[in-house]
Amino acid sequence: MSGSRLSVIVPVYNEEEYIGACLESLIRQRQGIHEIIVVDNNSTDSTTEIVRAYAEKYPLVRVISEEKPGVVHARNRGFDEATGDILGRIDADTRVTRTWVRDVLDYFGRGDTERVGGVTGLNDSYDSPYRKLKRWSVDWQVAHGMLGGERRLANMHGANMAIRSEAWKQVRDQVCVDPGVHEDFDLGICLAKAGYEIAQLDQMRVEVSPRRAYTSPIRFVTYVRATLETGRVHGIEGARIRLAALSHWFGHVAVWLAYRPYDPTRKRFSLRRAFFGGSGRALPVR
Repeated sequence: MSGSRLSVIVPVYNEEEYIGACLESLIRQRQGIHEIIVVDNNSTDSTTEIVRAYAEKYPLVRVISEEKPGVVHARNRGFDEATGDILGRIDADTRVTRTWVRDVLDYFGRGDTERVGGVTGLNDSYDSPYRKLKRWSVDWQVAHGMLGGERRLANMHGANMAIRSEAWKQVRDQVCVDPGVHEDFDLGICLAKAGYEIAQLDQMRVEVSPRRAYTSPIRFVTYVRATLETGRVHGIEGARIRLAALSHWFGHVAVWLAYRPYDPTRKRFSLRRAFFGGSGRALPVR
């Protein structure tokens, strides 16, 4: 493992159901982590109390507050406060796999990755009736060269990413804080403009909650519009981005239809949920 110091930033907003398991997955690899920074973005539930309990037991965990609402402000505050050479970023419902820390540090510690400013990985789902199917699909795409392989991308997945601290300092004043912009896509574009590459690592894996799948297609339009607005802000509007955004929306509709009949609390399918559905989730673009 390289000699770099890894800071992991976790923005949170009313995440009492998820934050404990998220921190546990990181703490199991604490030998390789310099610090875990949980950024409270105006939570009103017991999230911060849970984090403080972990902080009392594990000094590498600390909680800070960001009053400006929006994940972009929480992320930026966490990156600004971090003292590590590598800045990891995950969501509160992320559970990193057992080699995640080593995979991140080893990659950035290689001598042939100087041009790479950020990395992003792949994800599986927990608490999902389609967990095995998704795992098979991801593994199949990796095996056929469709995912991973250190391919270069223009975007990063906020639930599973890491960037160099020096890269963040270089783009800090360029990132957009408009709530209508997709903050991960925006960061990726800023890194590219600064001359950095983004690599997708197939070994850098996490498990995430499938709760986004329960967001109605109508509400998901907000997410799609954020992608289009990000392209507009950076002057890269065009048919390619519009097609990608539209494909993302249709893909979400398919996933939403598959999950709609499933009750994640009772862990079973029902006709009632198929017709009436259940509660969605707050999108990260607030």
